[in-house]
Amino acid sequence: MDPPLIAHTFGTGLGETHTWHAPADADLNGDGRLESVRLDFDGDGLIDDAMIDVDGDGVADLAGLDLDDDGNLDAFFTDTGTGVWGIRAHPPPGLSPGDRARPGRQLLPVDVDGDGRPDATLIISGRSRELLLDTDGDGIWDVGLVDSDGDGTIDRVHRRKP
Repeated sequence: MDPPLIAHTFGTGLGETHTWHAPADADLNGDGRLESVRLDFDGDGLIDDAMIDVDGDGVADLAGLDLDDDGNLDAFFTDTGTGVWGIRAHPPPGLSPGDRARPGRQLLPVDVDGDGRPDATLIISGRSRELLLDTDGDGIWDVGLVDSDGDGTIDRVHRRKP
C-alpha cells in the first residue's frame, strides 16, 4: 500500500498560496501510521523538519522545526490561513519537543523492465534502501540488494531461501 499523501500549503501572507502534496514518510509518534512529511522547512539544508497531519485528513496541521540542527524537533507551528506557518503551537499528542523526525517504513512497487507490471519492491526505512527483485517472474522476490547506509552503494546482496 502506498503511503498517504499529505497536502501542505505555503505562502508569503500577502496573496497567492501554493499547495504541495507529498507522500508521508515519517511516523513521529510511534503509532505505526505515517503521518508526517520530512523536509527542509527552515532552509538550513537538512531534512530535519516535518509537516504533520495530526488528524489523518491528508492535510498538514502542524509544522515541526529543528531549530538548532540536532535532529530533534524543537518547536511546532500552525498555519495562519495564508500559508505562513507562524502561530506557535503545542506538540501533537504522543510527541514532545526534542523528538526526532524519524522516518517510517515505505514499500514501493517498481517496474524494472518497463512492461507496466511491478517486478520489484523498494523498501525504504530511514537511510536504508532494499530492492527486492523477482528475477524469475513467479511473483515472489528472489534477490535482495541492500544499501544499508543510504550512500547509493549496494552493501549486501541476499537470496530468498526456497
